[in-house]
Amino acid sequence: MEFRQPSLNCIISLFCLLLAASDTVCAQQDSIYRWNVRANMQRGLLLPEYGFMSLQSSEFISGAEVNIRYQTNGRTIWERMYRRPAVGISAYWSTLGSAEYYGQQFAIYPYYALNLISKNRFRFDYQMGVGAAYVTRKFNQYENYQNVAIGSHFNIHFHADLVTAFKLNDRNQLELGLSFAHVSNANLSEPNVGLNWSSLWLGYNFSTGKKQGVINESFDKLPAYFIHEIMFTGGMKHTRTFESFQYPAVSVSYELKRRTGYKFAIGAGADVFYDASIEPQMKRLNKPYTSSDSWLTGIHITQEFFYNRVSFIVQEGFYLGLTDKLNGYFMYNRAMIRYRFTDHLMVNASMKSHLYILDFPELGIGYYW
Repeated sequence: MEFRQPSLNCIISLFCLLLAASDTVCAQQDSIYRWNVRANMQRGLLLPEYGFMSLQSSEFISGAEVNIRYQTNGRTIWERMYRRPAVGISAYWSTLGSAEYYGQQFAIYPYYALNLISKNRFRFDYQMGVGAAYVTRKFNQYENYQNVAIGSHFNIHFHADLVTAFKLNDRNQLELGLSFAHVSNANLSEPNVGLNWSSLWLGYNFSTGKKQGVINESFDKLPAYFIHEIMFTGGMKHTRTFESFQYPAVSVSYELKRRTGYKFAIGAGADVFYDASIEPQMKRLNKPYTSSDSWLTGIHITQEFFYNRVSFIVQEGFYLGLTDKLNGYFMYNRAMIRYRFTDHLMVNASMKSHLYILDFPELGIGYYW
């Protein structure tokens, strides 16, 4: 079975676009509250990726969330560039559309919020976070064999919200939101179709502490320049046959990018992949196999969105030379988060996929100049 996550990829791409184009309509402020305590109640529906999941999910999804939010004040150039974004951490509970098959989930995730519109008593934000979740009902070949969505109790939780806030007075705000959420284990255990759902919610936001001043100083433009990168990545993957054994998969990549300013870089690169799971899968399917079939090569284009030393990266690649003999995929994708911890060394975590079909998570280390 193929595991599809088109909605998740779209939400990540939308966040990257908003990150790059965050020159929004904002009222000038001289002072703000830095700390906020927020809570909301949610009601939603499962977004099934396969028809049989519609038959299993006959219930509305109910949820509740409590979070703490910290508002930046423009102290750094990055805070001013992104219109003083907010960060926070959230505790989240929800049902999952079927108490019998999927149960409930409990999640904790950090999030990052961009203010898109701020005028007088009105605020409109986009926020996104990724964290850990515990799901009470998982696949069991004897007791819960119809649940092919969740293969493990511990999972990754992804959450994105559009938030509209109405100021009641100086410290109190009423919030209305539309959320998209996803839970799966990133193909670390089988099965892993995952669950997607969307909810409407009503919440309350209380500002605490004392107001602090806002820094609105301008900054100089960053001249454009080229970046060279070499990255080594690796991960472990399943063969989607419900076996417990995982196979190593590694790659080496080179990229040349043009950084156009503080926020954005675009470029192209080449990849060499080695996937140890290809051999057993081709032999199981009685396909002819040679040792070179475990190696793949390709070229890609990349878009990178910066926030200080952290960046979000989206890549679209095509196999060229050594192509995919197992599944016949011609295109591959990667979504990454990267951290540059020195002026030349960097690490990243990424998810490789083939269009909407998740493959496996990767960790990498690289050198840039």
